[in-house]
Amino acid sequence: MVVEAEEKKEEVERGQWDNQCDFFLSCMGYAVGLGNIWRFPYLCYQHGGVTFLIAYMTMLFLTGLPMFFLEMALGQYSGKGPIKLFTSIAPVFKGLGYGMVFISFMITIYYNMIIAWTFYYTAASFSSELPWTYCGNS
Repeated sequence: MVVEAEEKKEEVERGQWDNQCDFFLSCMGYAVGLGNIWRFPYLCYQHGGVTFLIAYMTMLFLTGLPMFFLEMALGQYSGKGPIKLFTSIAPVFKGLGYGMVFISFMITIYYNMIIAWTFYYTAASFSSELPWTYCGNS
């Protein structure tokens, strides 16, 4: 009992949303990322157009949105990060929390590389001779 009381004292109070608009905009930023705008039209074209879109929408409504809601509801209810949240549900789920953090970290690296390429090629396009004009062969 004493150890649990000491652990609760050490936890820092997490911030709360100021209003519903802040929460909604945060959710939109979480759900609509670079991949939705950049990659989704290409995937639709590559995998059959409307046929792919029907299968995508079916899976979106059957699994995607319910899992999105479950993740947000668990996070809002507990007010904890993924590692502490899943550990508090069951200690065996601790790996799930670490997996979520790891996947978020990998996606962050991926998106930063895409943005870095965008900055590089934008800056390189202002030179008099473009680096990609010639492949270096005579």
